[in-house]
Amino acid sequence: MPEANLTKRALAHAFKELLQKQPFDKVGVSDICDACGVSRKTFYYHFQDKYALAEWVFDTEIIALLQKADTADRWALIDAICRYLYQSRAFYAHLMQYDGQNAFRRHFQEFLFRAVEKYLLPAPGEIDAVAACNGIPAQTARDFYAHFLADAVLVAVFHWLGEGAKLPPEQFVALLHSTEGLIHIQSNQLEQEKAGRAAES
Repeated sequence: MPEANLTKRALAHAFKELLQKQPFDKVGVSDICDACGVSRKTFYYHFQDKYALAEWVFDTEIIALLQKADTADRWALIDAICRYLYQSRAFYAHLMQYDGQNAFRRHFQEFLFRAVEKYLLPAPGEIDAVAACNGIPAQTARDFYAHFLADAVLVAVFHWLGEGAKLPPEQFVALLHSTEGLIHIQSNQLEQEKAGRAAES
């Protein structure tokens, strides 16, 4: 492994260890450097600030996770992400509590939106049926549901981690999965109403 990556991983490990014990805003760059025995100059050579380090930790570990996950099963992917968050729950609970400038939760929200848009949206036909019934362009409806689901998952994850992740990840994901039925129900109702109107005519 290149020396640069070894240094980054050492900084990441020290950062994660520190956040196991104290809030994000109490951990400074000097604390991270002292914990792994490197200079501030070395830290700033690799990262702009501790926010960039937090994003690097997440991006590096989540990419490794996604490479192993079964992306053909969209809920298996979310399950893998939640199991990862659960394993590092103290670290991410501290990160997500902070909502200031450059907050990690915004980075995480952007990641979730892309994941929801790519993997979690219900079948296009169902969304298009709901959109058509209400006179809404199909793409507008898809964008709305992507943001809606991403925000819903984000808030649920915040609460889950903030409360100490009392539910194991498989139960938490099962609850998330159950909300998908809301669009299915509406789509089925529209199909039944359409069939009823056709029968009457």
